[in-house]
This record gives sequence, structure tokens and C-alpha cells, in this order.
Amino acid sequence: MKKALITALLLTVTTTAYANDDFVKALDDQLSACTNKAENTLATNECFNAGLKAWDAELNKQYKLLLADQSDEFKNSLKKSQTAWIKYRDSYIQAMQAFYRQQDGTIWGTIMSDAKLRVTRDKAIELYKLRTSTDLEG
Repeated sequence: MKKALITALLLTVTTTAYANDDFVKALDDQLSACTNKAENTLATNECFNAGLKAWDAELNKQYKLLLADQSDEFKNSLKKSQTAWIKYRDSYIQAMQAFYRQQDGTIWGTIMSDAKLRVTRDKAIELYKLRTSTDLEG
């Protein structure tokens, strides 16, 4: 019960801000459906791992779409930025893992899995927002 409540809360907070973007809703709904079916912590963590893989694929897709038909200057700048972000992400995830390892109980592993997913999810959405920010028609 406690796990389901925390999972629902985390998904609600992160889903609300970008509910109009179809890919966000689809991936968030997929994760939510999986976690709702999960009968234990291991199954819930597997849902978050699958969700992380899906968001990582979406991040790579948004990155490639953003690079398409851009100037060399922008491409180089974005590549440098993305390389720096990957270093930041890895370092931040290490820090979060160290933080949550200090806590007692299996729920913290699930919360860590969600936090890890959100770092990648947020970056994918950020790249999408940048890519579509100049679309004045819609």
C-alpha cells in the first residue's frame, strides 16, 4: 500500500506538467500500468528499469531529431552540452545512490529507480521542448 501510494504520487507529479505531449503521456501511462500490476518491490523495480530504457530511447530519438537540419555550430554546441550532461547525470545518480543506500527498507531502491528514470525523462522532454520551441503553428 505504501509503495503504491508513493509510486502514484511520483507519477502524478511528473506526468502533470507535460500531459499534452503524446509521447510523454504514452511512456508515463506504460510505466503506470506496469507498476499498478506489480505485486512486489522487485516487479516494481523492473517496471522502472523498463521505463528508464524507454525514456533513454526517447532521449536519443529527441536528440537525433533536434540535430537534424541544424548548423554545424549548433550541432557541435549541442554535442558538447550533451556530453557534459551525461557526466552530470552519472555523477548525480551516484550521489543519489549513496544517499538512498543510507536509508532502511526496500522502498528506497524503488524511489531511487524512479529518481534515475526522472533524470533521463526530464532531459528527453527538455530536448523535445527545445526542438519544438520554434514551431509557431502549434
